[in-house]
Amino acid sequence: MKKFLVTLLAIVVFTFLMSGCSSSTPTAKNDSVVDKIKKTKVLTVGTDATFKPFEYKNNGNYEGFDIELIQAVAKELGADKVEYVDTEFKGLIPGLLAKKFDVIVSAMYITDERKQTINFSDSYFPGGLSIMVKKEDNSIKGVGDLKGKKVSVQVGTKSAKFLEEKYPDITLVKVETNNEMFLELETGKVNAVVTGLPAAKTYAKEKGTVKVLPDTLTEEFYGYGLRKDDVELTQAINAAIKKLKDNGTYAAIEKKWFE
Repeated sequence: MKKFLVTLLAIVVFTFLMSGCSSSTPTAKNDSVVDKIKKTKVLTVGTDATFKPFEYKNNGNYEGFDIELIQAVAKELGADKVEYVDTEFKGLIPGLLAKKFDVIVSAMYITDERKQTINFSDSYFPGGLSIMVKKEDNSIKGVGDLKGKKVSVQVGTKSAKFLEEKYPDITLVKVETNNEMFLELETGKVNAVVTGLPAAKTYAKEKGTVKVLPDTLTEEFYGYGLRKDDVELTQAINAAIKKLKDNGTYAAIEKKWFE
């Protein structure tokens, strides 16, 4: 009986030790998104493809500054392909945390509030909030002239939060996409749009029916959004951005989309 109990105890201890080993090893492997990217040769990206010239769809294909830049970054990470998960802007951070994609690439401003939930890469492009109005409208020359007027903003963006906090006397008309936001202005449902300067300037240049006021409301910087525990991926992306800037690839992409 004593020998049986000793043998049973030995089996229990062995099983416990083996179960501990088997559970820790896969976890360590699963924690490395960089290893997964190198193995699958795929980088999965979350984006709201409605923000030309950063990201948009053209005949079903993803195009834009963000698209070309992340494709170059992906190659530096060892990926041959970038898969896009088209997501409304307000759903990008929840989607990242739910691991629906590896990184947010969607002209997202780096903010202290967002940093509480996710990490950011180094900034890859400067920006700022701007005011867009109809071309013939000379009554609005600055943010002070928007008091009591309707202004369209996209849900979940810095524009909406900034105006809510700083200018509560402005009536905000919140929409889901940038296309809706611009349409609100074009159809006269709002007096102005507040959005990122690069996209506003691109839209104004293409349409010719609106104009962007010269003074920006804020100075902002765009970055890629990443999960807080994906430190290795963040470091790898930062290294890739630096390399692309050093070897001239970044400058070529920037020239194509902004000059």
